[in-house]
Formats: sequence, C-alpha cells, structure tokens
Amino acid sequence: MGRHAPRRARIVFYDVAQEQIEKMTEAERLRLDPVLVAVSKDPEIGVLSKHGAIREHREDGVRILYVPTALGTLVLVAYIETD
Repeated sequence: MGRHAPRRARIVFYDVAQEQIEKMTEAERLRLDPVLVAVSKDPEIGVLSKHGAIREHREDGVRILYVPTALGTLVLVAYIETD
C-alpha cells in the first residue's frame, strides 16, 4: 500500500487577518506562505499565550496569532504582521 502524506490542519482566516493579507506586498505574502505551512503541519509550533488557547508563531519576519482546534485539524488565524 502507498503511504499517505502527513495530515495538515486546514487554515482559516478571521476577517481582520484576511484584510491584513490583502494589504501585504507580494514579497510579504511569499514570506507568509512557509509560516502558514509550518503551522498547518504542526499547530502546536507556536508559543502558548497567557490568554488561553491563543498561540503566537514568529518566523522570517512574520508574526501570526492563531487558535488551533482541539483535534488540530483546523487553525483559526486571527492576526498577521510582517516587518
């Protein structure tokens, strides 16, 4: 039997995060993509905040705040910024 690829969480953006993406330059979006892939592969990669289930992940000048669901099948991205 063939091997299946590792499961990834589905990424969903809150309206604010979607608006932030729409305002990004192409270069910023190119830096964002691998960060989202990393989070989808391992939703617990980010640092757990003191505000409950919210996690923060920083990589390559990109910062995202997100909430992974209990089963890790869905990641709700609340906020994105690039420097």
